[in-house]
Amino acid sequence: MRWPTLVESIFRPFVRLFVRRRPLEGELETRVGGLLDELADEPNAEPLWQTVRRRTEEEILVPLWRDGRLQGTKPEEAFFVRCDRTTMTQADLDAGRLVVLVGHAPVRPAEFVVVRIERLLAA
Repeated sequence: MRWPTLVESIFRPFVRLFVRRRPLEGELETRVGGLLDELADEPNAEPLWQTVRRRTEEEILVPLWRDGRLQGTKPEEAFFVRCDRTTMTQADLDAGRLVVLVGHAPVRPAEFVVVRIERLLAA
């Protein structure tokens, strides 16, 4: 067996998984980014962070999970959303930057791919 053929046969499953995951990541970035754009006039504080977490879960991630696009028998295995002091530094807050981490399990439950989404909020 030639070397390129051997390498190609070994890595083919991984490449196929990677290609399948990318559109979902792009969709999450777009949809969560649109949600952040809607909320851009809010002050960057705990009430906004709670709203972002709740709406991201209820409006975006739970429907994806119910449609079978995220793996897991319960939502905790399929996704998570973080938007709090653990995702933002004081410098981020001072600059008006909102940072959201969305972890999703497109292939196996609890094996998360994490997407980081940032927006500058209105001053």
